[in-house]
Amino acid sequence: MTSTASALLEFFLIGLATPLTATCVLPLYPSFLAYVASTGESDRGPPVAVLGVLVVAGVIAFMAVVGLLWTVVFGGGVAGAVERVSPAAFGALAVVGVMLLFAPNGFARLPTIEPPHSRYPTASAFGYGFFFGAIVIPCNPGLIALFFSRSTVAFPAFDSQLEVLAGFIAFGLGIGAPLLAFALLSQPYSRRVTRTLARHRRTINRLVGVVILAVSLYYLLFVFHVVPGTEGLAPPLEMTTS
Repeated sequence: MTSTASALLEFFLIGLATPLTATCVLPLYPSFLAYVASTGESDRGPPVAVLGVLVVAGVIAFMAVVGLLWTVVFGGGVAGAVERVSPAAFGALAVVGVMLLFAPNGFARLPTIEPPHSRYPTASAFGYGFFFGAIVIPCNPGLIALFFSRSTVAFPAFDSQLEVLAGFIAFGLGIGAPLLAFALLSQPYSRRVTRTLARHRRTINRLVGVVILAVSLYYLLFVFHVVPGTEGLAPPLEMTTS
């Protein structure tokens, strides 16, 4: 597997975990499931599978907008951004990791915003996905910080800005995948899964905190050497940077 493909897979997996560990978006799932069920059961409504795909398309569209803004801001200077942005990004990631580890419900106090609906089911499904992508970013700062921290390392190795945009799309596809899965699964089973995630959210957030704290410390100590005296330390393992 090429380094670019590995990075895209990593971004997809980070995106996949993002909504499933975002405490303040878990309350959105029941209303989403009820909406999909009621619309899919209508004789004149589109099939549930179509609604699920449109929701994912909305999430991808939002992340594509973010990716376009990224490429416009950095342009051809993405490689130079690593030295300026990466240490600060991984430092912020370490702070978020500590917060999740010792205050796993700290981000649960963030307000939940209900995505808008219209009288057109297809437009509502796409809009739900678009706004879901916007809502999940402040709701899960841990994995969002992990994505942007890793992207500052991976993007400079990409061959084109189109590949950078593909990184954001892969991340968006991961975010939307659980919504599609919940739409296709039976409603009782989907509700059972979301209730289980909500019940164990403290443990999940602590595990996420441990992971992102370990990743951030690895980069700060062994890659960027931000701590004096660590320049000669050899990394304990080789993490892909592209």
